[in-house]
Amino acid sequence: MTGAPSWNPFDPDFLTDPYPHYARLRAEDPVHRTPLGPLIVSRYDDAFQVLRDPTTSVRRSSSPGDIPEHMRPLEQRRMERAPSILGLDPPDHTRLRKLVQRTFTPRSISNMRAQTEVIVESLLDDLTGRESIDLIADYAFVVPFTVIHSMLGLPEADTMKVREWSGALTQTLEPFLTPEQVTAAVDAGHKMDAYLTDAIEWKRLEPGDDLLTGLIQVEEEGDRLDGDELLSMVGLLFVAGHETTVNLIGNGTHALLCNPEQTELVRTAQVDDENMVEELLRYDSPVQTSGRRLTKDTVIGGIKVAADEMVLTALGSANRDEAFWGSTAADLDLTRDGAARHLSFGSGVHHCLGAALARMEGEIAISRLVRRFPELSIAEEPIINARIILRGRGTFPVNLGTPA
Repeated sequence: MTGAPSWNPFDPDFLTDPYPHYARLRAEDPVHRTPLGPLIVSRYDDAFQVLRDPTTSVRRSSSPGDIPEHMRPLEQRRMERAPSILGLDPPDHTRLRKLVQRTFTPRSISNMRAQTEVIVESLLDDLTGRESIDLIADYAFVVPFTVIHSMLGLPEADTMKVREWSGALTQTLEPFLTPEQVTAAVDAGHKMDAYLTDAIEWKRLEPGDDLLTGLIQVEEEGDRLDGDELLSMVGLLFVAGHETTVNLIGNGTHALLCNPEQTELVRTAQVDDENMVEELLRYDSPVQTSGRRLTKDTVIGGIKVAADEMVLTALGSANRDEAFWGSTAADLDLTRDGAARHLSFGSGVHHCLGAALARMEGEIAISRLVRRFPELSIAEEPIINARIILRGRGTFPVNLGTPA
């Protein structure tokens, strides 16, 4: 790489492998003005500071006039429904988070793990006998999609249609969309809302031992989720939680197959599966960037940054910062002490609400895959599906080999 270091998510070379670019930013320009306007911080300590600062805001824009014309239909849709917890600051964020966390009891988490194990083993049984698969379409996508349906206790649905809607809505996590993506997302949003509204009404009549019933019935000091808030929260579980787990399974499996000595540690159970998934999250984070808007003048990395600046935290870069992780920061080491200190789920009050669920799904899906198919190998290099916020594999052909 020549010239000044840069963070440019529209550069194909950056999208394919951002980590050398991150290394230059950390060394030469750790508080970097991006071509898009916002600042981005690439060192662990600086990212941690921004994420933990309770005075920052998650609101993308301080003025409606900042929204591009072609994005207005999407913004209008957002204004017509209850806001997602992803875009709320305290105290609104705090209220919703407390309510939802009451549904994630030790018993419910135990039930979720048992359901996930059954789903993964059944899927692996179905794959047995096939020579090769697309790991994303045939496995990484299916696991979290089936898990969330099962956990919510939703009725049978047209799986392909719901997948299509979820995929279109996932794009809205990104700050920049094409007019075509906006149109697709708005249309998918209306259809997903109709589907989930029907499911919620059905669940009110047919309550069960499931997450959706828990969300309907949850109460904290007399406060409950209203209908719009419930719809928004369930929709978020489908969109944000699903896509990031797909990326975790795809990215994590690719990292293992590129490091066969580490894969062997998993196959022979020489490493703790929980630490395995933490290190995989650190090594190639499904979420690469998280933004905060400053509400006051702040010093970051020795540089004064003015109030109302949007500051992006390069989570993928922070997770490989040599100053924090040591000289092996760029290496995959499933025995790494403190791997769980990665920033892949953010930090502070906006730490990912579904982190425990994503960890559990990734741990079970990846470990059982490589143990069931000890000859698993890369058939073709995957196509990177990377954007400003998310990083994953769009397609990932693998050879399964003979099952154990």
